[in-house]
Amino acid sequence: MLKFLSLFSCWLIASGSICQSPPADFPDTPTITGESVGKARIGMPVAKLKELYRGCTFTPVHLLAYGFDDTNAKPGGMVVKSGNQQLFLYFVDWQTKKKVACLLAFHPAYKTANGIHAGSTSGQLKTALPTVQVVPNMMLPKFQTAFSGDLEKPGLAYIFFKQPELGKYTVADEPTKITASNGRISWIQIRSN
Repeated sequence: MLKFLSLFSCWLIASGSICQSPPADFPDTPTITGESVGKARIGMPVAKLKELYRGCTFTPVHLLAYGFDDTNAKPGGMVVKSGNQQLFLYFVDWQTKKKVACLLAFHPAYKTANGIHAGSTSGQLKTALPTVQVVPNMMLPKFQTAFSGDLEKPGLAYIFFKQPELGKYTVADEPTKITASNGRISWIQIRSN
């Protein structure tokens, strides 16, 4: 019996079923909301974000790799890292180019109020959000997006990159219930509407 309890406890910790604290060296507030990742917020001036993450590195990246239509010659996004820890990516609004318009949380220490983080399984997501739906990206077939709410205004979007099919897709771009529990969230996306 003791062996079973030990194995069960290890499984709970490994599966993320027990809320774990962020690592001691985690350099940010470990939360995700409908408007923020850590201290970074949608609508925040980029200058303020850079001030808050002083000491971090900011690396330009092309957004096509993250499922966005990006045909510009210059990279449209910026990945923020602390040491070798990839924290999040942001890109700016297309009008002023001075405010944060989208955040993608990569580090598993960032968690939603119900404990979901990058690396959580599609089964854990479905348990935490019973109404969650998933839709494939028809232009970029390696991407699937899970969300709770309206497809046009999904709030938090849970991105599965290069994962098994998570739903029984009958119509190409029609959201459906998650049926597979073995997918792993690649990142969590917050975008201004």
